[in-house]
Amino acid sequence: METDWCRQLAEGLIENGCQYLSIALMEGAKEVQKQVSSTATRLKFPLFTEDTISEKIGYEVALAYSYGKKRSAFLTHGFSLPVAMDPLMSSIYTGVAGGFVVIAVDTTPSPSYGNVSDPVSLSMFAKMPVLEVSHLGEMTSLLKRAYGVSERFETPVLVHLDTKVPKEASTVTGKTGKKRRTDFEKNPARWAATPRFRFLLHQKLNRRLRKITASGGKDYLVHIQGKEDRIGILCNHANLFLVKPWAKRHGISVLSVQMPFPLPVAPLSEFIRSYRKIFVIEDRFPTIQFQLPERKSVRGRLTDRTFSQVASWNEASLIPFLDRLLGKKSREKGTVTTFQNPASEPKTSIVRLLENLRKRVPAPLIIADKTPLTIQLPVDHFVSRGGAISFIAGYAHARGRRPALAISDSHAFLHYGMQAVTNAVHNAAPIKCLVIVYPEHVPVIHTFLGALTPVKVVPLDMEGSESDGQTIFEDLAESLTIYTVSMKEAA
Repeated sequence: METDWCRQLAEGLIENGCQYLSIALMEGAKEVQKQVSSTATRLKFPLFTEDTISEKIGYEVALAYSYGKKRSAFLTHGFSLPVAMDPLMSSIYTGVAGGFVVIAVDTTPSPSYGNVSDPVSLSMFAKMPVLEVSHLGEMTSLLKRAYGVSERFETPVLVHLDTKVPKEASTVTGKTGKKRRTDFEKNPARWAATPRFRFLLHQKLNRRLRKITASGGKDYLVHIQGKEDRIGILCNHANLFLVKPWAKRHGISVLSVQMPFPLPVAPLSEFIRSYRKIFVIEDRFPTIQFQLPERKSVRGRLTDRTFSQVASWNEASLIPFLDRLLGKKSREKGTVTTFQNPASEPKTSIVRLLENLRKRVPAPLIIADKTPLTIQLPVDHFVSRGGAISFIAGYAHARGRRPALAISDSHAFLHYGMQAVTNAVHNAAPIKCLVIVYPEHVPVIHTFLGALTPVKVVPLDMEGSESDGQTIFEDLAESLTIYTVSMKEAA
């Protein structure tokens, strides 16, 4: 877990008076929480942090703080943000009373266990303003702008941080923001809106977005003037550090957009009309290009397939690509990614267990949650985090003849697996599940499972006779069984 962005984020939140931060990063959440808490203690500011077990819950708790006119924040991975869509969409209509910032962290390249969802395009769909970080040093100033927009227009604001951006020196002054008291004002037409009031809130939302666009204008843009009068580049802020040196070398003008939604269209249209060709450089989804009213001279992900060959740009992929657009031979050599043969990697205890299980049991069906701990396992099918237990329950109800096993880790189990087990108990689904448990989750998981009378809990001893896998399916009775193994023993 990198600490650079964690530290600068913590200092930026404190300097801007954030008093509550919920973290739903799942993997690494404890490290982030520790870093933020130590910074708050050092600066003597009451920033309370929580490591929540679900993006939806984390969003809702942080949102409640902002209803009381306090500044709050919600931190999650970009690919996990869709899990919070229910409260997120509702909060866009109702708005907030205090400043509320949603911080979506993306890693480049995206982890193999995540999906390809893009928080920037997701925010455009939800009609939530987005600000993007171009280097870590501007974190504090960007959070100041985000909280300013959030409080002035009473709306949640997304801050998108891609960890590929440079680690430039921080502008943190060591000052702390204003401490605020909770002050909730009743307004049923807003907080408990009926369909009629929802319609009015939607009209208000559209007016709000127009005002946000007009309020920023050129303040949300970084313009680098070049000598070339034929070609110009529009790029999102996270890619500015890649585009800038190349553009200066070739004399190309660049306009970088700090607020990709709602897009300040007027100055961008003026820039587009100044050049014969415009290249739009942005990651994953064509959020910027999608909002442009003029597209005849514009090439990007929306209209040109060659731009979509790379999901997220880096120096090895972007510089040769830009050189080809200019018709020049690239100075940069693209790097070739090599993948290690899984067969050559040391086999973990879980891998050996599953291999032995397949030898002893004819054609078992093994479905796993897609997580960092399970991604290399020899299973039949991966599903979204927390869904393996539900799939196995459905297979059990369908009277599948093959013995079936769900595999999860405790992050995914807390995230959604607990509800799936509860549903399996409620509907008497005879399932078998293997859960790899992180040390910090042992008390919660065992307390939960111990309270469910129909559930049989079997701790596996990976060094004992159970390691050969024969005991998992030897009990053919229709009972709900959860096998647990510690993360240390699974390695």
